[in-house]
Amino acid sequence: GGLDGIFFALEEQTPKLFENLKAHEKRARLNVELMTLVRDVPIDQENFDFRVELCDLEKARELFGFFELNTIRDRLGEVLGIDFGAVAEKKVEELETLAVSWVTCENETKACETLKSISSEERSVSFYASTSPNEEELLGLAINDGSKTYWFSSGLLESEKVRSEFQKSLNKGGLLVSTHDAKRLLKLLYEFEITVDFLNLDTALAAYLIEPSSESYELVEIFERYTDLKFPEIGSVNGQLDFEGENSDPVREACCKAAAINLLVPKLKDALKVQELLSLNDEIEVPLVAVLAKMEQVGIGVDVAELTRLRDELALKCEQLRETIYQLAGTEFNVNSTKQLREVLFEKLALTPGRKTKTGYSTDAATLERLRSEHAVVDELLAYREVEKLRSTYGEGLLTAVNSDDRIRATFHQTVTRTGRLSSDAPNLHNIPVRTESGRAFRQAFIPATGYTLLVADYNQIELRCIAHLSEDVGLLAAFHAGDDVHTAVASKTWNVNSKDVTPEMRNRAKMVAYGLAYGMESYGLAQRLDISTEEASEILNSYFGAFPGVRDYMERSVHEAREKGYTETLLKRRRRIPELESNNFNIRQAGERQAMNAPIQGLAADIFKIALVGIHRRLISSSLNSRLVLQVHDEVILEVADDEVDIVRDLVTSTMEGAFDLKVDLAVEIASGNSWANAKS
Repeated sequence: GGLDGIFFALEEQTPKLFENLKAHEKRARLNVELMTLVRDVPIDQENFDFRVELCDLEKARELFGFFELNTIRDRLGEVLGIDFGAVAEKKVEELETLAVSWVTCENETKACETLKSISSEERSVSFYASTSPNEEELLGLAINDGSKTYWFSSGLLESEKVRSEFQKSLNKGGLLVSTHDAKRLLKLLYEFEITVDFLNLDTALAAYLIEPSSESYELVEIFERYTDLKFPEIGSVNGQLDFEGENSDPVREACCKAAAINLLVPKLKDALKVQELLSLNDEIEVPLVAVLAKMEQVGIGVDVAELTRLRDELALKCEQLRETIYQLAGTEFNVNSTKQLREVLFEKLALTPGRKTKTGYSTDAATLERLRSEHAVVDELLAYREVEKLRSTYGEGLLTAVNSDDRIRATFHQTVTRTGRLSSDAPNLHNIPVRTESGRAFRQAFIPATGYTLLVADYNQIELRCIAHLSEDVGLLAAFHAGDDVHTAVASKTWNVNSKDVTPEMRNRAKMVAYGLAYGMESYGLAQRLDISTEEASEILNSYFGAFPGVRDYMERSVHEAREKGYTETLLKRRRRIPELESNNFNIRQAGERQAMNAPIQGLAADIFKIALVGIHRRLISSSLNSRLVLQVHDEVILEVADDEVDIVRDLVTSTMEGAFDLKVDLAVEIASGNSWANAKS
């Protein structure tokens, strides 16, 4: 009988329901009032026309594409009776298709003549390398000089005469090389002992700088976005895509892509210029490509026996933990099966379920943490998950990544993170754990080649130094200039105590606040990190901002400017769009505010580190040293240093990193060496 009927029959309900309904009657009635549609709004025009009119379809499609609102786009299409996909197809059909012909260099004489011809004067040329499906074998190289496209098969590059002519042409002042995914090209040419000393533009990198939030930087997609040309269909038979590549023409594809790159270069250069990104591109991102390519080629040495021992040790520990879990649970089951674990925890053991997912109650780490006090099996489950992750991800994972020369060659990416940070995969060496003893043990397995030492250099508190520089907070600047332990100094000001009275817990909390701010962390996040109440975390933040008001002002200013512009910007003009700031959803909008706070800090730290990497690489080469960069992890760089070059390289790395950028506080570097990654860090 409606809400009135419910409350009339209140006495007939169960005790719990009676209690809840009685306590919240006012709220229930308010909810009904809010949810009921108002149907008596006065409208002056009796014959008002409510027809939906068509929007600018192309602009709407671009807008939805930019914000990645594909579901909303399709729903609007249903309302308007429009297929937005058809709108896109129509636009593509109207574009002129890229037409390409090429000249094949049949022999080494023709190849050398061609190279001499196109490098006779400084000009911009584009390269595109064609490879086997697994990307390991070079099939050939397409070169476009703006008027013609030339094809060089990989067989020609076997000729010492052709390789020599190639290298001469590539020396700075000869060919200004542009390509797509330049690191890939450089690594392929290294196999033929050909080095590209000077790159003009990497179209993937340029597109990333212009729009770092894009999901993809595929050449064809970028080409059609920035030109009025359609890229020809490659590898299709009777209208069907040839996913296996059996019917595609690799020569035609490479030549089309080389021509497309040449047409893209001026478009992307103009776009970089408009956003004031040319300096960032030319002086940092493009030079970094050669550094990363060389690091990937060299790789880092591993002690396979030690890795195997660690894996086996973890496998045994997993087995022991499983047996303990079976005993405590009173049954054997697949511990890795969410479904079976759910049945054991919430049905057999009757533990309190938490968050419910589409498939049932969650068994994630947060849920298990809440259940610790309910049953002893939960502690063992959490321990098992930690050990099993180490075994599978790092024990098995690293062993499968070891090459025949006992070195691991990870892949480094410049176009993945939105803040400009480098990332790593295959395997991800950035994620090797350091917080647990078991995780740190894996670093013991990374070793130098015979006659070399590993040298590890790490920026000290670079993000906090960036905050001090950007906020210009007097107290924070003074803490750094005093030369004392900055976290102790911050704790002293935050809790208004003498430095000698700062406890280890106070220092740790100050450190957590300082680094948390670099990621836009608020009271809830700090509470989770410190395992305290949100109220206590809020008090700590208020005390911190009271002691360092310039930091709060900077954070608020960053959000305000990002909301006005729609993007953040680092000192070196690296941009990050933050559409989340305009969201109607509070949680999404708050996430956008955190991004607006941390992007300029993270971005500046990333830019400084990249400048340092390029500087170290160049100085090692110019000094004719045998030492080489082998790995970077966050703000840490690892070099394999010849035993007789340790002192020279230590000074070179320290001075390069400390002088990478002029901040209002000095950049500091912690540096050490050892016979393993772990020993160099201890």
